[in-house]
Formats: sequence, structure tokens, C-alpha cells
Amino acid sequence: MRITDVRIHCIHLQIKPEFVIVSSAGKHAESRYVIVQIVTDNGLQGWGEATVVPNWSGETQGGSFAALSDYMKPVLIGRDPEDVTGLMRDIDATMLDNWFSKAAVEMALLDIAAQAKKQPVYEYLGGAKNPLRIPIKFSIGLREPENARQIAIEKVAQGFTALKFKVGPDPEKDLLRVKLVREAVGPNIRLNIDTNGGWTVAEAIREIPRYLPFNLEYVEQPVPRWNIDGLAKVRANSPLPIMADEAVFDLWQADEVLAKKAADCISIYPGKNGGILKSMEIAKRAESAGVACHIGSNLEWHLGTAAMCQLAAACANVQVARFPVDILGPLYYARAPRRGAIEFDHGHVHVPKGAGLGMQLTEDEIKELGAA
Repeated sequence: MRITDVRIHCIHLQIKPEFVIVSSAGKHAESRYVIVQIVTDNGLQGWGEATVVPNWSGETQGGSFAALSDYMKPVLIGRDPEDVTGLMRDIDATMLDNWFSKAAVEMALLDIAAQAKKQPVYEYLGGAKNPLRIPIKFSIGLREPENARQIAIEKVAQGFTALKFKVGPDPEKDLLRVKLVREAVGPNIRLNIDTNGGWTVAEAIREIPRYLPFNLEYVEQPVPRWNIDGLAKVRANSPLPIMADEAVFDLWQADEVLAKKAADCISIYPGKNGGILKSMEIAKRAESAGVACHIGSNLEWHLGTAAMCQLAAACANVQVARFPVDILGPLYYARAPRRGAIEFDHGHVHVPKGAGLGMQLTEDEIKELGAA
């Protein structure tokens, strides 16, 4: 089997107004993503999604399109798509970083490789280590406290047992947002906060103890991504567990966080880490250090979400019972695939069980998403 074509599609998705995410990293009201379609000579096609968000990962839609067209596509044409490791090694050699673009290629390759074996990707990667119905949390941005309270009540009524809140820029309003929600949902709903690196080390050490009355599960990425030493200092002084997210894109960053004991948990996911295989390697290293992993999100559409589901199913150190995951992107969009959309129910996501990523996409409907 050989790759005969790589087609790259730009898509435009609107976030539902009531769920627009505002955080210390900025506002996410629309998604200008890139879809990769790899075509083979035996009729199999693989799909991948680059969930590029400029103010979060630094990748843009135009930059991703150029990286995929000019640098990655030439590496792929004529090659065996089942040589996923070799192809991704060669793609890594063409350019640094560009994690979400590289992840889209790897998704498409794994999609083909698993289809060729007539297996879901999680089976291709060694079988399910977690349930195929996975508990998730709902993420609420920097909303007015009363609005956040109302959203939380609605989501708990829909079956969610875990909620995440963005905090950072306004300490008193942030604290009130969490206080009102805890009072509204009661003691048994899991809550955590995410600053997206919005605090200094001193602010984090000062603010985290103020949340103790609200029985939080953990605090996510309290300080900027580049300050791993600062993250370690916060953890050493924190009465609540600390999760690293933006601090860990690459393997070496995971090694730094683990060596410096900077986190109690690491958030991984295919886009951020440059693919499912790198996410699994980070999870393996974390497990050796006694550190759990969690699945984060960049508000993926259904295709990227399918890849996240496959990772969550295949990776034992993604401790889904302990840390309900952020596999939730499709809930924020009105548009869904015509067939085979990701299934959610009562605060859970279902891992697609079809061959490959389990998606049933057509080129025509992907092109329609670029017409907005």
C-alpha cells in the first residue's frame, strides 16, 4: 500500500455563543482548523484534524496549511502509510514544533493503518485499557459568576459529575464564581480550576489556599508554561494537587516536569503532543514516575475528538476514573458529521468502535465546512 495523495482542507467552525471560552490565554469564539485527508492506492483514506489556535499553541490555519503542503506532504507521497513511526520520524526532521499539524498527519496514518487491520485504533495500539464509555467534565470560561452558576446547574442536570472553571485575571470574581457553583451543585460534584498560566508564582501560592473551602480536585497550569521551576515551587507550597498542561508539549518538557516534581498530574492529548504515540510515551514516562495523566482539550471537532477517545481507551495511565477527561469539543459546536458523530450521554463520551478512528466522513462535507 502506498500514499498517492495528501489533501488539505481549511475549515471554519463557530462556537455556540453560550459556550464561548474566555480564559487567561484569550478568547476562543471560532475555530479555524485544518483537516488532513491521506489517500492510498488501495482505496483506504485516513483523516486527521489540526486544531490550531494561535493564542494557545502559536499555530495558525494558514501556517498549518503551508507546513502540511510544503513540508509534510512531500515526505508522505509514495510511502507506506503503515510505517507510522518511520514517517513521523521523517516529518519531525523536516521542521520543529508545529505539534497540531504533525498530530493531524499521525491521526490520518493511524486511521489507515488500523483500517488495514480492520481494527479500531485503540485495538491497533494494543487494546483497551480503559472503559469505552469514559467520564468527562464540562469546561466553563470566565463567565459572570451567576451565569457560570446557571451553566453548572444545567450541566449537572444533564449528568455531568465534574466541572472545570477558568480563573486568573480577577481574583475576587474568580473565587465568587467557584463559590456560587459549589453552593449550587452540592459537595459531590468534582470541581477544578484552570488558570492557563495566568498567575505568577507568588499569586498562585497566595490564591490556591483561598479555594480550599470548595473542595477542589486540583489546580491546572497555575503559572506560565515556560516556568517549570516556578511550577515546581507552586506545587511544593500548594495544599491542592497541581496539574501541568501547557508546560508539557514535548517529551523533554515532560521529563523536566517529572524530574523537578512540578506536577501531581500531566494533561496529555494528541494535538498538543504531536500525535497519539508521543502522548502515550509521555504517559509511560509519567507512570514510571508515579504521576497520573489526564486528557486535555483544545476544543477539537469530531475528528480530533475521535483521536482523543482512542488515546484514552488505549492508555492505562490516563486515569479516567480519577480524573474525568476534557473530551468535550463537539459539545461546543452546532455542526456535526452527517454520519458517525461522536456520541455523548450523561457526562460520558463513547469511544468510536469502527475501524481506524471510527469516523465516516466524506470529502464533500469537509469542503462544506470551509465555505463559512
